[in-house]
Amino acid sequence: MNYKPEITIVIVSLKSGEIIKKCLKNIGSNYQVIIVENSNKEDIKIDIEKNFLNAKCIILRKNYGYGIAANAGIECVKTKYAFLLNADVEIYDYQIKEIESEVKKLNNNFSLISPFYDDFKDFMENNKFDKFSNLNKKINLEKNIEEVNLIKGSSMLFNLSRFKGKIFDENFFIFFEEIDVCKKLIIKNEKIYLMNRIKIKHAGNKGIENINHNEMDNIRNWHYYWSSFYYHKKHYSFVKSFMVHLTKLIKFFIFKNLYKLIKNKKADTFKFRFNGLFHSILGKKSSDGPVPGGR
Repeated sequence: MNYKPEITIVIVSLKSGEIIKKCLKNIGSNYQVIIVENSNKEDIKIDIEKNFLNAKCIILRKNYGYGIAANAGIECVKTKYAFLLNADVEIYDYQIKEIESEVKKLNNNFSLISPFYDDFKDFMENNKFDKFSNLNKKINLEKNIEEVNLIKGSSMLFNLSRFKGKIFDENFFIFFEEIDVCKKLIIKNEKIYLMNRIKIKHAGNKGIENINHNEMDNIRNWHYYWSSFYYHKKHYSFVKSFMVHLTKLIKFFIFKNLYKLIKNKKADTFKFRFNGLFHSILGKKSSDGPVPGGR
């Protein structure tokens, strides 16, 4: 009897043709892969679909952000599970088979699961993303599989039977979208797991080719604070979110002007942080902010 995988891989790309091809070579040909390209680069679609018969590439025509692109890819999945990966994740065919085997042992009693990767422990234990509840907790690397409250967006396997409608809140452009998903699951007492025995690699912020690093840092600063304010407003109220971010708003305003006065390049860092946070306070959309790779 022919083996029929129950996992479809979804990768969000932004002009990342060569990075995607390296990822696809590692994955092999046993799994269907859906790539969502956040640009109008038709040549990426042609190249990928010509060289990888198990891959389908969706072109979105412009950069809509991570949440919209991820939802678009997941909506095309026909298998039981959608495995959302960043383009700069290094994972191999045999590891995906191991993941599939571990998932079956859970008997459908989970919503979200991830293998372990090199920057996961820092993400989990050293960043308090939610200022009002403890989503972050210590992880026990002695366990093969353990229940956690939070996983990082670079590797997320969804049990699609536990979700209705769009998984990601499309108001997020980048940052906090996976934290928002985990928060909603915890509220509903759904289970999130980490597979400590299966270890993959994540390069981290290497998924976009030929990007100016200073430009990317500015974009990340803008969207991080836009998303942080929006997340806290969504889950706790405008007033609570404002109180959490007020000190930062004042600090960013002072430092952006101070560094501008002395012509220090750090002025841009604080300007973008202030502008992202201020736009979110005003209720403006994250898509109004700076975008990597242009529109």
